[in-house]
Order: sequence, then structure tokens, then C-alpha cells
Amino acid sequence: MLNKKFLWKIYFVFVLFTVIPLIILAYYSSSLFNDTIISADLDILKQRSNLIKEKLETSEIDTAEYVKFSVRYDNLSGSRITLINPNGKVIADSREDASQMDNHADRPEVIEALKGGTGISQRYSFTLKEDFLYAAVPVYEKTGQIKLILRTGYPLTKVYQEEAGANRGLLVTVLFFTVIILVLGYLILKNITKPVSEISLAAEKFSKGDFESKIYPPADEDLKRLAESLNSMAKQLDEKLDIIGEQDKLQQVVLKSMKEGLLAVDYEEKIILLNETAASILSISDTNTVGKTLQEVVRVSEIQRFFKKLLSEGDPQETEIILQHDKDKFLQLTGTLLYDMDNKALGGLVVFNDISNIKHLDTLKKDLVANVSHELRTPVTTIKGFIETLKEGAIDDRENAERFLDIISKHINRLNLLIDDLLILSKLEEKPDEIKIENENIYRILSSVAEDFEFKAGEKKINIRIKCDENLKAKINKHLIEQAIGNLVDNAIKYSDKKTTIEIGASLTENDLFIYVNDEGYGITEDHMPRLFERFYRVDKGRSREEGGTGLGLAIVKHIINNMNGSIEVESKPGKGSRFTVKIPQKTD
Repeated sequence: MLNKKFLWKIYFVFVLFTVIPLIILAYYSSSLFNDTIISADLDILKQRSNLIKEKLETSEIDTAEYVKFSVRYDNLSGSRITLINPNGKVIADSREDASQMDNHADRPEVIEALKGGTGISQRYSFTLKEDFLYAAVPVYEKTGQIKLILRTGYPLTKVYQEEAGANRGLLVTVLFFTVIILVLGYLILKNITKPVSEISLAAEKFSKGDFESKIYPPADEDLKRLAESLNSMAKQLDEKLDIIGEQDKLQQVVLKSMKEGLLAVDYEEKIILLNETAASILSISDTNTVGKTLQEVVRVSEIQRFFKKLLSEGDPQETEIILQHDKDKFLQLTGTLLYDMDNKALGGLVVFNDISNIKHLDTLKKDLVANVSHELRTPVTTIKGFIETLKEGAIDDRENAERFLDIISKHINRLNLLIDDLLILSKLEEKPDEIKIENENIYRILSSVAEDFEFKAGEKKINIRIKCDENLKAKINKHLIEQAIGNLVDNAIKYSDKKTTIEIGASLTENDLFIYVNDEGYGITEDHMPRLFERFYRVDKGRSREEGGTGLGLAIVKHIINNMNGSIEVESKPGKGSRFTVKIPQKTD
């Protein structure tokens, strides 16, 4: 398409500069030819007039013979002969009755002849109703006076016919050469423009990023150099674009893999960069944010004000904000100006760090310190009080001294249990890289746990029942599972009335191992469920302390199960007992 368009444009110019001059030349030649024919006819007419004039001046011709004379010379010369006396009256005409003709004294050729010259006129004859070419000369007497005016006429109809024939020949000639020139011109231009069009098409492909095309160098040296330059340019552009593409991919990979969110805007607060992490942190679902204003995309007023301050002041900025969602999100914002390669400020860049986990850990640490302090304060205060009482003399009272020492011993045991549980929890939170998993007999593990708590359950006449296939095996860490199930059974005993039943069961599916501990205890209300596995959280604080609980048992269970990539669920109704179900995945990648 481009080749044809370019060819026709050049061809149109060629036609303008070739055919139009030919047309002008043909028109001028036709006019010149017409003038030449008339001039030649006029010269012949003059010559004939002068010959006839000489005959009239040298011969004695009677007036009555003028008509015969005019007719005779009309036949000889082919020209109309008219004889006019000096006063303009026509006395003889070779083709018309002279008596019927008007006075010719006002005819231009007659007027000129009466002045002694040769009168020439080209006009319409009202007598013969056609155009004529006239030549009039004076005929003198021997005395030198004008005797007659001799006028010869030649009908222009014949001249027009000659002109028409000549013009037809000229037209045919011009058309013939025009066609030849146009055809040859088209073929020559097509051959000339073909390499130019090929170069143009290749350049267009280059502009669209298609650098696979190559331009074959034409024979013309200038076009050959142009083709080679374009091929070289395309190769260099392809290599540079590959480098830019690789750099862009690397940049995208880096931006995508960053844990920090990045958001950059220009001085009009239009977004020029937003990575996936920032979109996730700010809950932005729009995937086409570049070019949109910050206010359109980010509806957080604190972030908008932070950008305004950064862009207006130009100094590095840092702050912390809280995003209010279902769960509060704490963000640390660090901002700086964004510069180009010429050190010209383009806008602002802000790095978002989600510090929610850090804040949560800080809170947990504070709570842990507060809870540990609280849990330690009571036994320490009690121990201190009884020791002071003993020092003041109660040690001599054997009965009270033994009771006081039993209380001190009880609180020391409680401190020991608390420290042991804290050490276990701390060890579990270290999340070892690899937990030893082996194919173990689940029934034996559950039986071992039941035996460990047989005496404690017996004190409350609680029956521990096992519901599990004796040959059931699964991939677990034996020590951790024994500890987790033991804590659940211990809790079940603590929070159950006398003469109830605790059932420990297990089942295996294709993908998971399920172990449950079901009791007929006091149950748990719905409002306690969300915090049930938190450290030091107690449903019934008085009963827990009375039973010697540390408040860390369920927290330890949850950490054990999490370390084995499992989960734990609770079903409970107040007064009807609780059911804790542990799920351990069996498929390993």
C-alpha cells in the first residue's frame, strides 16, 4: 500500500510536469499553425489580387464585360472576384448579383484600398453567409486616378477544414507521445521508487519494534548507504531494547519481591510507580494506577498529607500511621524526593513498611512482662509473708509452722511449673528449621498419655477412655504430640466434675491425622473463644489458680501444633463439656 501511494505521488508530479507542458505546446503549435495557414492563404490572395489588378490596368475591358471577367478569374484562381467603383458601388461579383449587393464603401478592406494601400479583412460575409478572407487593391487609370477597387475573397470554411485536419493530426501525435511518455515514465518511476518504498516499509516496521526485517541494499550508492545505515540502526536499537527490557524485567522482579511497599508520584501528585506490596498494604485493587492522581487511588488522608508535606518541604520525612480495618494495620512511612539522571527532582517516593507484627510483638512482650510479673507477684508475696511470719516466732509453733511451710512449698511448686512452661513456650517459639517426623503408633501414644494422668484423674474418679485403632500409625513428632495431648487432658481433668468421662480419640484420612480430647466438664462460653489460646488467659481465673494452672497450657498446645503445620479447633457449650480437635497434615512436599 505504501509503495503504491509513494509511486502515485511521484507519478502525479511527473504527469504535471510532463503532460501539461505538452498540452500547452500543442495548443501553441495549433494556434501557430492556424495563423501560418491564414497568413499563407493571405499571401496567395494578395498575389492573385496583384496579378488580376495588372490585367485590369493593362487591358481595355468594357464595363459590360466586368462580370464575365470576374467569373473567369474566379474559375482560374478559385477566389471570389468583386469589382467596386470608387464610391463603393459593386459593379461586378463572380458569385453574386452585383445589383443586389450593398454599397461597400464602408468595408474595411475597401476603405484601405481607396487610400492607395492593400486592404486586408477577415470577416463574415452577409451576402454569402460565411466567413471570408478579403484582399482589396486599387486599380488605377493611366492618369493615376483610382478607377476600380479589386477585391479578392477566399472562404475561410476551407481554411477551417485545413486547420481541423491539421489539429486532428497534431492531437493524435500529442496523444500518442503522451501515452508513450506516461507508460515509460510509470515504468521508470516504479523501478526508481521500488527501493525507496522498500526502505520506507522497513523503516515503518522498525518504528513498530519489528527489527527482524532487513533492507537489501539497492544498486544506487546513496540508497545503499541509507539502507546499510538503517540496518545498523535497527540492530543497535534491538540490542539496546533487549538490554532495557532485561533491566525493566529485573526492576519489576525486584519491586515485586520487595517486602516494602513503594509509591512514587510527580509534582502534580500523579502516580508514576506503585509496586504490588504497596497495593496489597493499601488494599488497592486497581491494576492501572499509573497516571491517576494520588487522591483517586489512595483514600487515606494521612498518606495524602504526608506526600504534600514531602513535596512542599523537600526534606526526607518519616512517620507512623494506623489503617483502621477489621484488624488495625500499623505502617511506617519513609519519604524522600525522587531525582532523575540530571539530578532534577521528579516527585516524591515513599516506602511503606508494615510494622503490625513488630507492634504486635511489642504488645505481646509488654503483656508477657505484665502477666509474668502478675503471676510471680502472688506466690512471691505469699512466700515472703509466711517466711517473715516464721522469723517472728511462728517457727516455734510446730503445727502452724508445718502449715506455713506446706503453703510455701505449694507456691514454690507453682513458680517451678510457671518457669517450666515459660521455658517450653520459649523453645517452641524458636521454630526449629526441621522437626523430626516419624511414623508412630498413635494408639500407644494416647495410651501413654492416659497412663500419665491416670492417678490425677483417679483423684476425681474421672474415667479416661481411648477410642482409636490399635494399629493406627501416622507421621508425627512423638514427644510434641504427647505434650500437646497431655496438656489438653490435664485441662480436661482440671475443668471437669468428679465421676465424669474423658475420651481421647484419633482417626486418619488420606491427607490428615485427627486427634481429639472430649470432656464432660464446665464448658466455655462463646466470648472466651477468640482469646482461648493466648498466654496467661484464663476462662475461670479463680478455678485455674486453685487447680495449679499457669495459664500457658493451651498456648503451648497451639505452638506445638503450629510447628507441625497443623491446626486446632474447639467446640464447647457451657455445662456440656468441650471438644478439642487437632489436625496434623500427613502429606509432605
